[in-house]
Amino acid sequence: MSPYVLLGVAVVFEVFADCMMKLSHGFTKKAPIIGIVIGYVIAFYLMSQTLAPLPLGFVYAVWTGLGIALTAVVGAAFWDEGFNLKKTIGLIAIIGGVLVLKLGV
Repeated sequence: MSPYVLLGVAVVFEVFADCMMKLSHGFTKKAPIIGIVIGYVIAFYLMSQTLAPLPLGFVYAVWTGLGIALTAVVGAAFWDEGFNLKKTIGLIAIIGGVLVLKLGV
Protein backbone atom coordinates (compact mmCIF):
# COMPACT_ATOMS: atom_id res chain seq x y z
CA MET A 1 0.00 0.00 0.00
CA SER A 2 1.16 3.53 -0.71
CA PRO A 3 2.99 5.18 2.21
CA TYR A 4 0.92 8.31 1.58
CA VAL A 5 -2.31 6.36 2.07
CA LEU A 6 -0.90 4.76 5.23
CA LEU A 7 0.04 8.19 6.53
CA GLY A 8 -3.44 9.52 5.80
CA VAL A 9 -5.06 6.60 7.62
CA ALA A 10 -2.63 7.13 10.52
CA VAL A 11 -3.77 10.75 10.78
CA VAL A 12 -7.42 9.66 10.86
CA PHE A 13 -6.71 7.23 13.72
CA GLU A 14 -4.79 9.91 15.59
CA VAL A 15 -7.74 12.31 15.28
CA PHE A 16 -10.06 9.49 16.40
CA ALA A 17 -7.90 9.01 19.50
CA ASP A 18 -7.93 12.76 20.16
CA CYS A 19 -11.72 12.76 19.95
CA MET A 20 -11.91 9.86 22.37
CA MET A 21 -9.69 11.86 24.73
CA LYS A 22 -12.20 14.72 24.61
CA LEU A 23 -15.03 12.27 25.31
CA SER A 24 -13.15 10.87 28.31
CA HIS A 25 -13.54 14.23 30.09
CA GLY A 26 -10.03 14.19 31.52
CA PHE A 27 -9.99 10.41 31.89
CA THR A 28 -12.98 10.51 34.24
CA LYS A 29 -15.04 8.40 31.84
CA LYS A 30 -13.34 5.06 31.33
CA ALA A 31 -14.93 3.67 28.13
CA PRO A 32 -13.33 6.23 25.75
CA ILE A 33 -9.89 5.30 27.11
CA ILE A 34 -10.11 2.07 25.09
CA GLY A 35 -10.61 4.17 21.95
CA ILE A 36 -7.64 6.36 22.89
CA VAL A 37 -5.33 3.37 23.23
CA ILE A 38 -6.57 1.65 20.07
CA GLY A 39 -6.46 4.86 18.04
CA TYR A 40 -2.92 5.81 19.06
CA VAL A 41 -1.52 2.28 18.72
CA ILE A 42 -2.85 1.96 15.18
CA ALA A 43 -1.83 5.52 14.29
CA PHE A 44 1.75 5.10 15.52
CA TYR A 45 2.09 1.70 13.89
CA LEU A 46 0.92 3.05 10.52
CA MET A 47 3.12 6.11 10.83
CA SER A 48 6.12 3.90 11.59
CA GLN A 49 5.46 2.01 8.35
CA THR A 50 5.76 5.23 6.36
CA LEU A 51 9.18 6.14 7.76
CA ALA A 52 11.12 3.65 5.64
CA PRO A 53 10.14 5.12 2.25
CA LEU A 54 9.50 8.73 3.31
CA PRO A 55 11.69 11.31 5.08
CA LEU A 56 11.08 11.81 8.81
CA GLY A 57 10.62 15.58 8.53
CA PHE A 58 7.96 15.24 5.87
CA VAL A 59 6.11 12.44 7.69
CA TYR A 60 6.05 14.37 10.94
CA ALA A 61 4.96 17.59 9.21
CA VAL A 62 2.07 15.80 7.50
CA TRP A 63 1.19 13.94 10.70
CA THR A 64 1.00 17.08 12.80
CA GLY A 65 -0.29 19.47 10.14
CA LEU A 66 -3.12 17.33 8.85
CA GLY A 67 -3.85 16.13 12.38
CA ILE A 68 -4.27 19.73 13.55
CA ALA A 69 -6.40 20.64 10.54
CA LEU A 70 -8.68 17.63 10.80
CA THR A 71 -9.00 17.99 14.57
CA ALA A 72 -10.04 21.64 14.15
CA VAL A 73 -12.68 20.66 11.59
CA VAL A 74 -14.01 17.84 13.79
CA GLY A 75 -14.08 20.15 16.81
CA ALA A 76 -16.09 22.72 14.87
CA ALA A 77 -18.45 20.10 13.44
CA PHE A 78 -19.12 18.00 16.54
CA TRP A 79 -18.36 20.18 19.57
CA ASP A 80 -19.38 23.58 18.25
CA GLU A 81 -15.87 24.94 18.81
CA GLY A 82 -16.35 27.49 16.06
CA PHE A 83 -14.52 28.18 12.84
CA ASN A 84 -13.54 31.68 11.88
CA LEU A 85 -11.22 33.53 9.54
CA LYS A 86 -8.22 33.29 11.90
CA LYS A 87 -8.56 29.51 12.15
CA THR A 88 -8.95 29.26 8.39
CA ILE A 89 -5.81 31.32 7.77
CA GLY A 90 -3.88 29.26 10.32
CA LEU A 91 -4.94 25.98 8.71
CA ILE A 92 -4.03 27.27 5.25
CA ALA A 93 -0.60 28.25 6.61
CA ILE A 94 -0.10 24.78 8.10
CA ILE A 95 -1.12 23.01 4.91
CA GLY A 96 1.05 25.40 2.89
CA GLY A 97 4.01 24.59 5.10
CA VAL A 98 3.51 20.87 4.59
CA LEU A 99 3.35 21.41 0.82
CA VAL A 100 6.60 23.40 0.89
CA LEU A 101 8.26 20.58 2.82
CA LYS A 102 7.02 18.07 0.24
CA LEU A 103 8.44 20.15 -2.59
CA GLY A 104 11.80 20.04 -0.83
CA VAL A 105 11.82 16.23 -0.75
